[in-house]
Amino acid sequence: MRGRRMFLLGAAAAALGACRAATPEQQVAALSPSAGAVDMRRLQTRRFDTADQALMMQSAVGALQDLGFTIQETDMATGVLVANKARGGELRAQVTVRRLPDDMGTAMRATFQKVLHRPGAMLPVGRTLDDPALYQGFFERVSQSAYLTANDI
Repeated sequence: MRGRRMFLLGAAAAALGACRAATPEQQVAALSPSAGAVDMRRLQTRRFDTADQALMMQSAVGALQDLGFTIQETDMATGVLVANKARGGELRAQVTVRRLPDDMGTAMRATFQKVLHRPGAMLPVGRTLDDPALYQGFFERVSQSAYLTANDI
């Protein structure tokens, strides 16, 4: 019994010894985005000069439908849109629209993922696509749709 207590005490001391405070440099590094993450966010995000969030959501819906996606979910209050496309492999698009401070416009972020079904897994995994032409084409369609809608064309 005494040997078991000594073992547990030793294990607890070892576990506590492994938990040491992170240095300030480690804390900063953990909260700083990598260069790749910043580049990806830049690719996925566009700023528009209208504060009309509903117009931008409607434009994103139209652009995704033009690209062959089926809208699965929209939430105007939070500015979230999810769509799927089954042709040529399953793709998922997730779009967020948010108003910028001081009503100076809106920011739209789109993420396109290839859905990968793993054998034996209950849920599929999404691999984020990083093709600049895909995002450029989407945002061009959004811009066209916003212009046509805003001008009743």
